[in-house]
Amino acid sequence: MTRSFRLAPEVSVWVLLAVLVLVTWGWSGAAAAGAAAPLPSIDGRIAEGEYASHYQARGIGMELHWTIDGDFIYLGLRAPARGWLAIGWDPTGPIMEGEDILIGYIRGKELFLQDYFANTSVTHANDVSLGGRDDVLEASGTEDATGTTIEFRRRLDTGDRFDRPLGAGAHTVQLAYAPNDDFVTYHGEKRTVVKIDFLAGGAAETGLFARPRTLEAGKSPFLSWLLTVATGVILIAGVTLVFLLWPRRGGEPPRR
Repeated sequence: MTRSFRLAPEVSVWVLLAVLVLVTWGWSGAAAAGAAAPLPSIDGRIAEGEYASHYQARGIGMELHWTIDGDFIYLGLRAPARGWLAIGWDPTGPIMEGEDILIGYIRGKELFLQDYFANTSVTHANDVSLGGRDDVLEASGTEDATGTTIEFRRRLDTGDRFDRPLGAGAHTVQLAYAPNDDFVTYHGEKRTVVKIDFLAGGAAETGLFARPRTLEAGKSPFLSWLLTVATGVILIAGVTLVFLLWPRRGGEPPRR
């Protein structure tokens, strides 16, 4: 003999409501878990937790913040100075040769930010002047009594031969700043080198001398280092020669 079991009408209603509540909670939880964190706002201000990753170079007091979104990277720089700030990565030769560099400063309330390439170990030039492109997509900056903040967005891989793609693995990154509003003032001791994995979020300071991540095909590293040494020797010799040959004023009074 088979017995059938039926819920009372009022019980069935409550069971149905409970199921609907559980399903609704499940949907809302899945939506919250799948919702992406808000992207940084390129407004020249870096809020607490605005970026997914950050690094602070305590030796020079400079901060680097970054968030990766698909094919794009958002970068925020802050330094305790009213002058230019710079970030560069992946030199192929000594010091900064072959490095992809972004330099910016605030004059008045206007941001001046340019895409540069280190064409030698001690000099750099604007990408556009070399036949490349300025690949900064958007940027903003502010300056106050405590320092300078610059934010910008660009592609991880711009396709420009004067830019270095930011892929997986550690990258040699140089951070620097100076107190002047220009693109040429020497940074002095306000510079550091750090290894950063932008995708994984790890960072480790390496000291003041950058190590090339890769060497361009067919380019001898010995020649690059030799050129750097020769440049230094020529500069020192030139300064010494000028000092020795410069006419002196106010010498000894003529003897009678």
